[in-house]
Amino acid sequence: MPELDCVVIGYNEGDFQDYRLMCERSGPTSPEWQIYRKEHLEIDGRPMPWMDALSTLRNRATGRNDRYHVGEVFNLAGLYLTNFLRRHGIRTDAVSLFGAEQERLAHLLAGRPAVVAITTTFYVNILSVAPIVDFVRRHSPTSHIVVGGPLIDNLCLDGITDEVQDLFHGMGADSYVRESQGEHALTELCQAVLRGQPLEEVANLITCPEDDWVANRRRPEANDLDACAIDWQSFTPEQIGMTAQTRTARSCAFKCSFCDYPTRAGALTTASVDTVRRELRAMAELGVRNLVFVDDTFNVPPKRFKELCRMMIEEDLGLHWYSYFRCSNARDEETFDLAARSGCRGVFLGIESGDADILANMNKLAQDSQYRAGIARLKERGITTFASIIVGFPGENERTMQNTIDFVNETGPTFWRAQPWWGNPRSPVYRNKEVYGIEGAAYDWSHATMNSAEAAAWCDTMFDRVTESVWLPLYDFDFWSLPYLDGKGLGVDELVPLLRTTQELMRERDGKHPDPTRLALLNEQFAKDVAALDMAPARFRYATS
Repeated sequence: MPELDCVVIGYNEGDFQDYRLMCERSGPTSPEWQIYRKEHLEIDGRPMPWMDALSTLRNRATGRNDRYHVGEVFNLAGLYLTNFLRRHGIRTDAVSLFGAEQERLAHLLAGRPAVVAITTTFYVNILSVAPIVDFVRRHSPTSHIVVGGPLIDNLCLDGITDEVQDLFHGMGADSYVRESQGEHALTELCQAVLRGQPLEEVANLITCPEDDWVANRRRPEANDLDACAIDWQSFTPEQIGMTAQTRTARSCAFKCSFCDYPTRAGALTTASVDTVRRELRAMAELGVRNLVFVDDTFNVPPKRFKELCRMMIEEDLGLHWYSYFRCSNARDEETFDLAARSGCRGVFLGIESGDADILANMNKLAQDSQYRAGIARLKERGITTFASIIVGFPGENERTMQNTIDFVNETGPTFWRAQPWWGNPRSPVYRNKEVYGIEGAAYDWSHATMNSAEAAAWCDTMFDRVTESVWLPLYDFDFWSLPYLDGKGLGVDELVPLLRTTQELMRERDGKHPDPTRLALLNEQFAKDVAALDMAPARFRYATS
Protein backbone atom coordinates (compact mmCIF):
# COMPACT_ATOMS: atom_id res chain seq x y z
CA MET A 1 0.00 0.00 0.00
CA PRO A 2 1.22 3.57 -0.62
CA GLU A 3 2.85 5.37 2.28
CA LEU A 4 0.43 7.55 4.26
CA ASP A 5 0.86 10.96 5.83
CA CYS A 6 -2.24 10.72 8.01
CA VAL A 7 -4.70 8.13 9.28
CA VAL A 8 -8.15 9.26 10.48
CA ILE A 9 -9.91 7.10 13.06
CA GLY A 10 -13.70 7.24 13.30
CA TYR A 11 -16.01 5.98 16.02
CA ASN A 12 -15.12 3.83 19.05
CA GLU A 13 -18.25 2.30 20.55
CA GLY A 14 -16.42 1.32 23.74
CA ASP A 15 -16.99 -1.77 25.86
CA PHE A 16 -20.64 -2.45 26.62
CA GLN A 17 -19.86 -4.15 29.92
CA ASP A 18 -17.99 -1.03 31.08
CA TYR A 19 -21.04 1.00 30.06
CA ARG A 20 -23.29 -1.38 32.02
CA LEU A 21 -21.19 -1.00 35.16
CA MET A 22 -21.20 2.79 34.82
CA CYS A 23 -25.00 2.77 34.61
CA GLU A 24 -25.29 0.45 37.57
CA ARG A 25 -23.11 2.74 39.67
CA SER A 26 -25.45 5.63 38.85
CA GLY A 27 -28.12 3.95 40.97
CA PRO A 28 -31.45 2.15 40.35
CA THR A 29 -33.49 5.38 40.03
CA SER A 30 -31.04 7.20 37.74
CA PRO A 31 -31.75 8.13 34.12
CA GLU A 32 -28.59 6.26 33.12
CA TRP A 33 -29.92 3.01 34.57
CA GLN A 34 -33.36 3.55 33.03
CA ILE A 35 -31.84 4.12 29.58
CA TYR A 36 -29.59 1.06 29.89
CA ARG A 37 -32.47 -1.26 30.79
CA LYS A 38 -34.35 -0.31 27.64
CA GLU A 39 -31.48 -0.82 25.20
CA HIS A 40 -30.13 -4.27 26.03
CA LEU A 41 -31.16 -7.90 25.90
CA GLU A 42 -29.75 -10.95 27.67
CA ILE A 43 -28.55 -13.98 25.73
CA ASP A 44 -27.63 -16.93 27.98
CA GLY A 45 -27.62 -14.51 30.90
CA ARG A 46 -25.15 -12.11 29.27
CA PRO A 47 -26.35 -8.50 28.76
CA MET A 48 -25.65 -7.15 25.29
CA PRO A 49 -26.91 -4.41 22.96
CA TRP A 50 -29.83 -5.25 20.69
CA MET A 51 -27.67 -5.46 17.57
CA ASP A 52 -25.21 -7.83 19.23
CA ALA A 53 -28.14 -10.00 20.32
CA LEU A 54 -29.32 -10.09 16.70
CA SER A 55 -25.81 -11.01 15.53
CA THR A 56 -25.36 -13.72 18.18
CA LEU A 57 -28.62 -15.45 17.32
CA ARG A 58 -28.03 -15.14 13.58
CA ASN A 59 -24.60 -16.71 13.92
CA ARG A 60 -26.04 -19.64 15.86
CA ALA A 61 -28.42 -20.25 12.99
CA THR A 62 -25.93 -19.70 10.15
CA GLY A 63 -22.64 -20.85 11.63
CA ARG A 64 -21.06 -17.56 10.55
CA ASN A 65 -19.25 -14.92 12.61
CA ASP A 66 -21.09 -11.79 11.46
CA ARG A 67 -21.10 -8.67 13.57
CA TYR A 68 -23.92 -6.42 12.44
CA HIS A 69 -23.19 -2.85 13.50
CA VAL A 70 -24.35 0.54 12.24
CA GLY A 71 -20.67 1.53 12.22
CA GLU A 72 -20.43 -0.47 9.02
CA VAL A 73 -21.87 2.69 7.45
CA PHE A 74 -18.60 4.52 7.01
CA ASN A 75 -18.09 7.26 9.59
CA LEU A 76 -18.94 10.53 7.82
CA ALA A 77 -16.45 12.59 9.83
CA GLY A 78 -13.71 10.17 8.81
CA LEU A 79 -14.69 10.36 5.15
CA TYR A 80 -15.00 14.12 5.23
CA LEU A 81 -11.62 14.73 6.89
CA THR A 82 -9.90 12.19 4.64
CA ASN A 83 -11.35 13.93 1.59
CA PHE A 84 -10.37 17.39 2.90
CA LEU A 85 -6.77 16.36 3.60
CA ARG A 86 -6.41 14.64 0.23
CA ARG A 87 -7.55 17.82 -1.50
CA HIS A 88 -4.60 19.54 0.17
CA GLY A 89 -2.10 16.95 -1.01
CA ILE A 90 -1.91 14.96 2.23
CA ARG A 91 -1.95 11.20 1.67
CA THR A 92 -4.72 10.00 3.99
CA ASP A 93 -6.85 6.96 4.72
CA ALA A 94 -9.45 6.24 7.40
CA VAL A 95 -11.07 3.52 9.47
CA SER A 96 -14.74 3.78 10.37
CA LEU A 97 -15.22 1.72 13.55
CA PHE A 98 -12.21 1.28 15.83
CA GLY A 99 -13.43 -1.79 17.69
CA ALA A 100 -14.18 -3.75 14.53
CA GLU A 101 -11.26 -2.69 12.34
CA GLN A 102 -8.20 -2.99 14.54
CA GLU A 103 -6.47 -5.39 12.17
CA ARG A 104 -6.84 -2.96 9.28
CA LEU A 105 -5.82 -0.05 11.48
CA ALA A 106 -2.68 -1.89 12.60
CA HIS A 107 -1.85 -2.43 8.93
CA LEU A 108 -2.22 1.29 8.20
CA LEU A 109 -0.13 2.21 11.24
CA ALA A 110 2.64 -0.16 10.18
CA GLY A 111 3.56 2.49 7.60
CA ARG A 112 4.28 4.96 10.43
CA PRO A 113 2.01 7.83 9.30
CA ALA A 114 3.23 11.24 10.45
CA VAL A 115 -0.16 12.10 11.98
CA VAL A 116 -3.05 10.09 13.38
CA ALA A 117 -6.30 12.07 13.81
CA ILE A 118 -9.02 10.87 16.19
CA THR A 119 -12.54 12.24 15.71
CA THR A 120 -14.94 12.53 18.65
CA THR A 121 -18.41 12.78 17.13
CA PHE A 122 -21.01 11.32 19.56
CA TYR A 123 -18.57 11.18 22.52
CA VAL A 124 -19.66 12.67 25.84
CA ASN A 125 -16.52 11.74 27.81
CA ILE A 126 -12.91 10.70 27.25
CA LEU A 127 -13.42 6.98 27.92
CA SER A 128 -13.62 6.11 24.22
CA VAL A 129 -10.53 8.13 23.29
CA ALA A 130 -7.85 6.72 25.61
CA PRO A 131 -7.94 3.13 24.19
CA ILE A 132 -7.44 4.48 20.67
CA VAL A 133 -4.44 6.55 21.76
CA ASP A 134 -2.94 3.51 23.52
CA PHE A 135 -3.43 1.37 20.40
CA VAL A 136 -1.75 3.94 18.16
CA ARG A 137 1.18 4.34 20.57
CA ARG A 138 1.80 0.59 20.48
CA HIS A 139 1.66 0.27 16.69
CA SER A 140 3.16 3.59 15.57
CA PRO A 141 5.02 5.30 18.43
CA THR A 142 6.47 8.00 16.17
CA SER A 143 3.07 9.28 14.94
CA HIS A 144 1.77 12.62 16.21
CA ILE A 145 -1.67 11.93 17.69
CA VAL A 146 -4.24 14.73 17.51
CA VAL A 147 -7.78 14.62 18.86
CA GLY A 148 -10.51 16.98 17.68
CA GLY A 149 -14.23 17.29 17.16
CA PRO A 150 -17.27 18.00 19.35
CA LEU A 151 -15.85 16.48 22.55
CA ILE A 152 -12.83 18.79 22.56
CA ASP A 153 -14.91 21.80 21.58
CA ASN A 154 -17.31 21.08 24.44
CA LEU A 155 -14.56 20.52 27.01
CA CYS A 156 -12.96 23.86 26.19
CA LEU A 157 -16.06 26.06 26.26
CA ASP A 158 -14.92 27.53 29.59
CA GLY A 159 -11.26 27.56 28.60
CA ILE A 160 -8.46 25.19 29.53
CA THR A 161 -9.36 24.78 33.19
CA ASP A 162 -7.50 22.57 35.67
CA GLU A 163 -10.06 19.85 34.99
CA VAL A 164 -9.49 20.10 31.25
CA GLN A 165 -5.72 19.94 31.82
CA ASP A 166 -6.24 16.62 33.63
CA LEU A 167 -8.58 15.29 30.95
CA PHE A 168 -6.13 16.13 28.17
CA HIS A 169 -3.32 14.37 30.06
CA GLY A 170 -5.71 11.45 30.64
CA MET A 171 -6.43 11.03 26.93
CA GLY A 172 -2.73 11.07 26.19
CA ALA A 173 -2.69 12.70 22.76
CA ASP A 174 0.06 15.03 21.50
CA SER A 175 -2.31 17.87 20.60
CA TYR A 176 -5.99 18.82 20.45
CA VAL A 177 -7.98 20.86 17.94
CA ARG A 178 -10.35 23.38 19.53
CA GLU A 179 -12.74 24.48 16.79
CA SER A 180 -16.29 23.40 15.91
CA GLN A 181 -15.16 22.70 12.32
CA GLY A 182 -11.38 22.17 12.51
CA GLU A 183 -10.63 20.94 8.99
CA HIS A 184 -8.08 23.67 8.30
CA ALA A 185 -6.44 23.25 11.70
CA LEU A 186 -5.89 19.55 11.01
CA THR A 187 -4.52 20.32 7.55
CA GLU A 188 -2.07 22.90 8.91
CA LEU A 189 -1.00 20.52 11.67
CA CYS A 190 -0.26 17.76 9.16
CA GLN A 191 1.72 20.15 6.97
CA ALA A 192 3.75 21.41 9.94
CA VAL A 193 4.55 17.90 11.19
CA LEU A 194 5.54 16.71 7.71
CA ARG A 195 7.85 19.71 7.27
CA GLY A 196 9.31 19.47 10.75
CA GLN A 197 8.03 22.94 11.63
CA PRO A 198 7.01 24.11 15.12
CA LEU A 199 3.33 23.87 15.96
CA GLU A 200 2.91 27.21 17.72
CA GLU A 201 1.62 28.88 14.55
CA VAL A 202 -1.14 26.34 13.88
CA ALA A 203 -4.37 28.16 14.71
CA ASN A 204 -6.94 26.48 16.98
CA LEU A 205 -4.42 23.91 18.20
CA ILE A 206 -3.70 23.07 21.84
CA THR A 207 -0.25 21.66 22.64
CA CYS A 208 1.78 20.83 25.73
CA PRO A 209 5.28 22.31 25.27
CA GLU A 210 6.19 21.55 28.89
CA ASP A 211 3.80 20.40 31.64
CA ASP A 212 0.69 22.44 30.84
CA TRP A 213 -1.59 22.52 27.84
CA VAL A 214 -1.47 25.85 26.00
CA ALA A 215 -3.85 27.15 23.33
CA ASN A 216 -2.56 28.70 20.12
CA ARG A 217 -4.37 31.69 18.65
CA ARG A 218 -8.05 31.25 17.78
CA ARG A 219 -9.15 31.65 14.18
CA PRO A 220 -12.79 30.71 13.49
CA GLU A 221 -13.21 28.52 10.43
CA ALA A 222 -15.92 28.99 7.84
CA ASN A 223 -15.36 26.17 5.40
CA ASP A 224 -17.36 26.36 2.18
CA LEU A 225 -19.56 23.27 1.81
CA ASP A 226 -19.40 23.36 -1.98
CA ALA A 227 -15.61 23.50 -1.98
CA CYS A 228 -15.46 20.73 0.64
CA ALA A 229 -17.79 18.31 -1.14
CA ILE A 230 -16.63 14.69 -0.87
CA ASP A 231 -14.98 13.14 -3.92
CA TRP A 232 -16.78 9.85 -3.54
CA GLN A 233 -14.99 8.26 -6.48
CA SER A 234 -11.75 8.37 -4.47
CA PHE A 235 -13.25 5.69 -2.19
CA THR A 236 -14.02 2.10 -3.14
CA PRO A 237 -17.44 0.42 -3.25
CA GLU A 238 -16.16 -2.00 -0.58
CA GLN A 239 -15.41 0.91 1.76
CA ILE A 240 -18.74 2.66 1.26
CA GLY A 241 -21.20 -0.21 0.93
CA MET A 242 -24.91 0.03 0.16
CA THR A 243 -25.68 2.66 2.81
CA ALA A 244 -23.91 6.01 3.11
CA GLN A 245 -24.20 9.25 5.04
CA THR A 246 -23.80 12.74 3.65
CA ARG A 247 -24.65 16.29 4.61
CA THR A 248 -25.93 19.23 2.62
CA ALA A 249 -25.93 21.83 5.43
CA ARG A 250 -24.13 22.84 8.61
CA SER A 251 -25.75 24.06 11.85
CA CYS A 252 -29.44 24.58 12.55
CA ALA A 253 -31.83 27.43 11.79
CA PHE A 254 -33.69 27.05 15.10
CA LYS A 255 -32.91 27.89 18.71
CA CYS A 256 -34.60 25.25 20.87
CA SER A 257 -34.03 26.13 24.51
CA PHE A 258 -32.59 22.69 25.40
CA CYS A 259 -29.83 22.87 22.75
CA ASP A 260 -26.72 25.02 22.39
CA TYR A 261 -25.56 23.56 19.06
CA PRO A 262 -26.63 26.52 16.85
CA THR A 263 -24.70 28.89 19.10
CA ARG A 264 -21.53 26.83 18.72
CA ALA A 265 -21.94 25.94 15.03
CA GLY A 266 -22.82 29.41 13.77
CA ALA A 267 -25.37 30.41 11.16
CA LEU A 268 -27.04 27.81 8.95
CA THR A 269 -24.84 27.19 5.89
CA THR A 270 -25.93 25.11 2.91
CA ALA A 271 -24.36 23.45 -0.12
CA SER A 272 -25.79 24.18 -3.55
CA VAL A 273 -28.26 21.82 -5.16
CA ASP A 274 -25.77 21.17 -7.98
CA THR A 275 -23.12 20.10 -5.47
CA VAL A 276 -25.57 17.67 -3.88
CA ARG A 277 -26.51 16.41 -7.37
CA ARG A 278 -22.88 15.58 -8.20
CA GLU A 279 -22.37 13.80 -4.89
CA LEU A 280 -25.51 11.70 -5.29
CA ARG A 281 -24.49 10.67 -8.80
CA ALA A 282 -21.07 9.58 -7.55
CA MET A 283 -22.54 7.63 -4.63
CA ALA A 284 -25.03 5.85 -6.90
CA GLU A 285 -22.17 4.84 -9.22
CA LEU A 286 -20.40 3.28 -6.20
CA GLY A 287 -23.47 1.14 -5.52
CA VAL A 288 -25.07 3.16 -2.71
CA ARG A 289 -28.81 2.55 -2.44
CA ASN A 290 -29.70 3.89 1.01
CA LEU A 291 -28.72 7.45 1.81
CA VAL A 292 -28.75 9.25 5.16
CA PHE A 293 -28.81 13.06 5.16
CA VAL A 294 -27.38 14.08 8.53
CA ASP A 295 -28.47 17.76 8.26
CA ASP A 296 -30.09 18.84 11.53
CA THR A 297 -33.26 19.90 9.68
CA PHE A 298 -33.12 18.59 6.12
CA ASN A 299 -36.43 20.12 5.08
CA VAL A 300 -35.39 23.66 6.11
CA PRO A 301 -35.44 26.06 4.30
CA PRO A 302 -38.65 24.67 2.72
CA LYS A 303 -38.00 26.14 -0.74
CA ARG A 304 -34.55 24.55 -0.93
CA PHE A 305 -35.94 21.23 0.29
CA LYS A 306 -38.39 21.17 -2.61
CA GLU A 307 -35.56 21.96 -5.01
CA LEU A 308 -33.53 19.06 -3.62
CA CYS A 309 -36.49 16.69 -3.93
CA ARG A 310 -37.18 17.77 -7.52
CA MET A 311 -33.52 17.24 -8.34
CA MET A 312 -33.61 13.70 -6.90
CA ILE A 313 -36.78 12.94 -8.86
CA GLU A 314 -35.17 14.26 -12.03
CA GLU A 315 -31.96 12.27 -11.48
CA ASP A 316 -33.87 9.04 -10.70
CA LEU A 317 -30.77 7.35 -9.24
CA GLY A 318 -32.67 4.65 -7.35
CA LEU A 319 -31.68 6.08 -3.96
CA HIS A 320 -33.81 5.72 -0.84
CA TRP A 321 -33.15 8.43 1.70
CA TYR A 322 -33.57 9.08 5.43
CA SER A 323 -33.22 12.33 7.35
CA TYR A 324 -34.19 14.54 10.24
CA PHE A 325 -37.52 16.19 9.41
CA ARG A 326 -39.35 19.12 10.98
CA CYS A 327 -43.13 18.70 10.66
CA SER A 328 -43.86 22.32 11.57
CA ASN A 329 -42.03 23.46 8.43
CA ALA A 330 -43.78 21.08 6.06
CA ARG A 331 -46.90 23.10 5.44
CA ASP A 332 -48.39 21.83 2.19
CA GLU A 333 -49.22 18.56 0.48
CA GLU A 334 -46.59 19.20 -2.20
CA THR A 335 -43.79 18.93 0.37
CA PHE A 336 -44.87 15.44 1.39
CA ASP A 337 -45.55 14.37 -2.20
CA LEU A 338 -42.11 15.49 -3.32
CA ALA A 339 -40.45 13.76 -0.38
CA ALA A 340 -42.17 10.47 -1.19
CA ARG A 341 -41.55 10.68 -4.95
CA SER A 342 -37.88 11.51 -4.43
CA GLY A 343 -37.27 8.33 -2.44
CA CYS A 344 -37.87 9.26 1.20
CA ARG A 345 -38.06 6.03 3.22
CA GLY A 346 -37.89 7.31 6.79
CA VAL A 347 -37.64 10.44 8.92
CA PHE A 348 -36.42 11.26 12.43
CA LEU A 349 -38.95 13.56 14.08
CA GLY A 350 -37.72 15.62 17.01
CA ILE A 351 -41.20 15.79 18.52
CA GLU A 352 -39.84 16.19 22.10
CA SER A 353 -43.29 16.58 23.70
CA GLY A 354 -46.98 16.16 23.00
CA ASP A 355 -47.92 19.05 25.29
CA ALA A 356 -48.33 22.62 24.04
CA ASP A 357 -46.96 24.21 27.22
CA ILE A 358 -43.78 22.15 27.17
CA LEU A 359 -43.27 22.86 23.47
CA ALA A 360 -43.55 26.57 24.28
CA ASN A 361 -40.99 26.22 27.09
CA MET A 362 -38.69 24.47 24.64
CA ASN A 363 -39.09 27.26 22.09
CA LYS A 364 -39.90 24.60 19.51
CA LEU A 365 -42.02 26.97 17.40
CA ALA A 366 -44.30 24.03 16.70
CA GLN A 367 -47.91 23.20 17.47
CA ASP A 368 -49.55 19.93 18.33
CA SER A 369 -51.77 20.18 15.23
CA GLN A 370 -48.71 20.52 12.96
CA TYR A 371 -47.15 17.39 14.43
CA ARG A 372 -50.37 15.42 14.08
CA ALA A 373 -50.94 16.50 10.48
CA GLY A 374 -47.31 15.87 9.56
CA ILE A 375 -47.18 12.34 10.97
CA ALA A 376 -50.48 11.49 9.27
CA ARG A 377 -49.26 12.77 5.90
CA LEU A 378 -45.99 10.87 6.17
CA LYS A 379 -47.77 7.64 7.10
CA GLU A 380 -50.21 8.04 4.21
CA ARG A 381 -47.23 7.98 1.86
CA GLY A 382 -45.64 4.92 3.44
CA ILE A 383 -42.76 6.85 5.03
CA THR A 384 -41.37 5.36 8.25
CA THR A 385 -41.57 7.79 11.18
CA PHE A 386 -39.58 7.87 14.41
CA ALA A 387 -40.71 10.19 17.23
CA SER A 388 -38.04 11.26 19.71
CA ILE A 389 -39.36 12.43 23.09
CA ILE A 390 -37.68 14.37 25.92
CA VAL A 391 -39.13 13.67 29.38
CA GLY A 392 -38.80 16.05 32.32
CA PHE A 393 -38.08 19.39 30.67
CA PRO A 394 -38.83 22.33 32.98
CA GLY A 395 -42.60 22.61 33.38
CA GLU A 396 -43.15 18.84 32.98
CA ASN A 397 -45.73 17.27 35.28
CA GLU A 398 -48.25 14.45 35.35
CA ARG A 399 -50.68 16.34 33.07
CA THR A 400 -48.07 17.14 30.41
CA MET A 401 -46.77 13.57 30.51
CA GLN A 402 -50.25 12.14 29.97
CA ASN A 403 -50.69 14.49 27.02
CA THR A 404 -47.46 13.15 25.49
CA ILE A 405 -48.50 9.53 26.04
CA ASP A 406 -51.86 10.27 24.41
CA PHE A 407 -50.11 12.04 21.53
CA VAL A 408 -47.87 9.07 20.70
CA ASN A 409 -50.76 6.60 20.92
CA GLU A 410 -53.08 8.77 18.85
CA THR A 411 -50.58 9.60 16.09
CA GLY A 412 -48.97 6.16 16.03
CA PRO A 413 -45.52 6.85 14.54
CA THR A 414 -43.79 3.67 13.37
CA PHE A 415 -41.16 3.95 16.10
CA TRP A 416 -40.62 6.07 19.18
CA ARG A 417 -38.29 6.51 22.12
CA ALA A 418 -38.32 8.69 25.25
CA GLN A 419 -35.30 9.78 27.27
CA PRO A 420 -34.97 11.93 30.38
CA TRP A 421 -33.99 15.53 29.74
CA TRP A 422 -30.22 16.04 29.84
CA GLY A 423 -29.58 19.35 31.59
CA ASN A 424 -27.02 21.26 29.55
CA PRO A 425 -25.94 24.34 31.58
CA ARG A 426 -24.94 26.09 28.34
CA SER A 427 -28.35 25.69 26.74
CA PRO A 428 -30.68 28.70 26.59
CA VAL A 429 -33.10 27.33 29.21
CA TYR A 430 -30.43 27.77 31.90
CA ARG A 431 -30.61 31.51 31.38
CA ASN A 432 -34.00 31.20 33.07
CA LYS A 433 -32.94 28.69 35.72
CA GLU A 434 -34.30 30.89 38.53
CA VAL A 435 -37.68 31.13 36.81
CA TYR A 436 -37.95 27.34 36.51
CA GLY A 437 -36.12 26.57 39.75
CA ILE A 438 -33.47 24.52 37.94
CA GLU A 439 -30.76 23.01 40.10
CA GLY A 440 -28.07 20.58 38.99
CA ALA A 441 -27.24 19.47 35.46
CA ALA A 442 -26.63 16.50 33.16
CA TYR A 443 -28.70 13.56 34.50
CA ASP A 444 -28.74 14.86 38.08
CA TRP A 445 -31.18 17.77 38.25
CA SER A 446 -34.39 19.09 39.72
CA HIS A 447 -36.72 21.96 38.92
CA ALA A 448 -40.01 23.28 40.20
CA THR A 449 -42.14 20.44 38.78
CA MET A 450 -39.92 17.34 38.47
CA ASN A 451 -36.51 15.82 39.15
CA SER A 452 -34.31 13.48 37.14
CA ALA A 453 -35.32 10.33 39.05
CA GLU A 454 -39.01 11.13 38.44
CA ALA A 455 -38.28 11.71 34.75
CA ALA A 456 -36.63 8.28 34.55
CA ALA A 457 -39.69 6.71 36.19
CA TRP A 458 -41.98 8.48 33.71
CA CYS A 459 -39.93 7.05 30.82
CA ASP A 460 -40.70 3.59 32.21
CA THR A 461 -44.36 4.55 32.51
CA MET A 462 -44.41 5.64 28.88
CA PHE A 463 -42.72 2.38 27.90
CA ASP A 464 -45.65 0.50 29.44
CA ARG A 465 -48.47 2.79 28.32
CA VAL A 466 -47.52 3.53 24.71
CA THR A 467 -49.06 0.72 22.71
CA GLU A 468 -49.52 2.15 19.20
CA SER A 469 -45.85 2.64 18.34
CA VAL A 470 -42.74 0.47 18.64
CA TRP A 471 -39.84 1.30 20.97
CA LEU A 472 -36.47 1.80 19.28
CA PRO A 473 -33.32 0.97 21.29
CA LEU A 474 -30.47 3.47 21.45
CA TYR A 475 -27.08 1.85 22.11
CA ASP A 476 -25.44 1.04 18.75
CA PHE A 477 -28.88 1.12 17.15
CA ASP A 478 -31.04 4.27 17.00
CA PHE A 479 -33.00 5.45 13.95
CA TRP A 480 -29.88 5.44 11.76
CA SER A 481 -29.71 1.64 11.89
CA LEU A 482 -32.89 1.44 9.80
CA PRO A 483 -31.19 2.25 6.45
CA TYR A 484 -28.20 0.09 7.40
CA LEU A 485 -30.39 -2.93 8.21
CA ASP A 486 -32.47 -2.32 5.09
CA GLY A 487 -29.25 -2.57 3.10
CA LYS A 488 -28.71 -5.97 4.69
CA GLY A 489 -32.20 -7.16 3.72
CA LEU A 490 -33.91 -6.48 7.05
CA GLY A 491 -36.63 -3.95 6.24
CA VAL A 492 -39.08 -2.21 8.54
CA ASP A 493 -41.81 -4.81 7.96
CA GLU A 494 -39.50 -7.56 9.25
CA LEU A 495 -37.96 -5.38 11.97
CA VAL A 496 -41.20 -4.26 13.63
CA PRO A 497 -42.26 -7.72 14.91
CA LEU A 498 -38.72 -8.37 16.18
CA LEU A 499 -38.75 -5.12 18.15
CA ARG A 500 -42.26 -5.80 19.47
CA THR A 501 -41.06 -9.13 20.84
CA THR A 502 -38.03 -7.57 22.49
CA GLN A 503 -40.16 -4.78 23.91
CA GLU A 504 -42.34 -7.42 25.56
CA LEU A 505 -39.17 -9.12 26.77
CA MET A 506 -37.99 -5.92 28.44
CA ARG A 507 -41.41 -5.32 30.01
CA GLU A 508 -41.49 -8.81 31.50
CA ARG A 509 -37.84 -8.83 32.55
CA ASP A 510 -37.98 -5.42 34.26
CA GLY A 511 -41.39 -5.87 35.89
CA LYS A 512 -41.91 -6.30 39.61
CA HIS A 513 -42.64 -10.03 39.28
CA PRO A 514 -41.12 -11.41 36.06
CA ASP A 515 -42.53 -14.74 34.89
CA PRO A 516 -39.64 -17.11 33.96
CA THR A 517 -41.91 -19.18 31.73
CA ARG A 518 -43.08 -16.18 29.73
CA LEU A 519 -39.53 -14.86 29.49
CA ALA A 520 -38.35 -18.20 28.11
CA LEU A 521 -41.13 -18.24 25.52
CA LEU A 522 -40.37 -14.70 24.39
CA ASN A 523 -36.65 -15.46 24.12
CA GLU A 524 -37.45 -18.59 22.13
CA GLN A 525 -39.74 -16.62 19.79
CA PHE A 526 -37.10 -13.94 19.23
CA ALA A 527 -34.40 -16.52 18.44
CA LYS A 528 -36.72 -18.35 16.06
CA ASP A 529 -37.68 -15.16 14.20
CA VAL A 530 -34.05 -14.01 13.92
CA ALA A 531 -33.00 -17.43 12.57
CA ALA A 532 -35.68 -17.18 9.86
CA LEU A 533 -34.38 -13.87 8.49
CA ASP A 534 -32.74 -13.64 5.07
CA MET A 535 -29.91 -11.16 5.66
CA ALA A 536 -26.76 -10.37 3.71
CA PRO A 537 -23.49 -11.05 5.59
CA ALA A 538 -21.96 -8.29 7.70
CA ARG A 539 -18.61 -6.74 6.81
CA PHE A 540 -17.39 -6.89 10.41
CA ARG A 541 -16.52 -9.96 12.46
CA TYR A 542 -16.22 -10.67 16.17
CA ALA A 543 -12.69 -11.10 17.45
CA THR A 544 -11.81 -14.73 18.09
CA SER A 545 -9.27 -15.90 20.64
